[in-house]
Amino acid sequence: MFMKHWRLTNKGDWRAAAIADDHYSRRTPGSPQFMPPGETIVLISYEADAIWGWWRPHPRSGIKSMNGLDGWTCTIFRNTGSILSSELVLDAEGCLEDRPPGPDGLITYVWDSKVRSTNPGYCFKRAGYVVTGRSADKRKTLLQKRPWPNRMTGHFETTGGNQSGLPTDGDALRERTDGHYAGTDLRGGSGVDTRSLEVGGEKRRED
Repeated sequence: MFMKHWRLTNKGDWRAAAIADDHYSRRTPGSPQFMPPGETIVLISYEADAIWGWWRPHPRSGIKSMNGLDGWTCTIFRNTGSILSSELVLDAEGCLEDRPPGPDGLITYVWDSKVRSTNPGYCFKRAGYVVTGRSADKRKTLLQKRPWPNRMTGHFETTGGNQSGLPTDGDALRERTDGHYAGTDLRGGSGVDTRSLEVGGEKRRED
């Protein structure tokens, strides 16, 4: 397992919960944890200015996701630091080396009306995700990355576009302009609905 920007933590980490508290999807600020029941992987950046959560129904539970997809879902991603969000998205895959996703790969949702960017989900797209559908309520864009592991890097790769998944100079300029801010709401009709909010400037916080 190799991650440049993230370290493993748990859903009871008060620092991670504090970052989640400021997110617009947080219904109970101050709650000691912010992840849904099931198998979870929680990451916090070394500077404690970004959080990430992977979720899937626990394999031994026999429970299926309400949206019918079998994979790891990003249920919360909030970046308040200076590192490009697309770089953090790619780096978060490093913790899945020994926990490969199911056939539906890596999953997230973007709530279109909650983003300012003209290209909702841009940081995920730069990291190799592609639009594959809509949520059941039609308000959110479904993005997936159907991967296979690169044995040399331990990261996941997709076909098409920038093969490295890393932003070019032009992409980095646009990303710094658009900014990225993501989160989740697991109560939507599509099962696991991950809201993503992109705002002007990556360091800007908007709740």
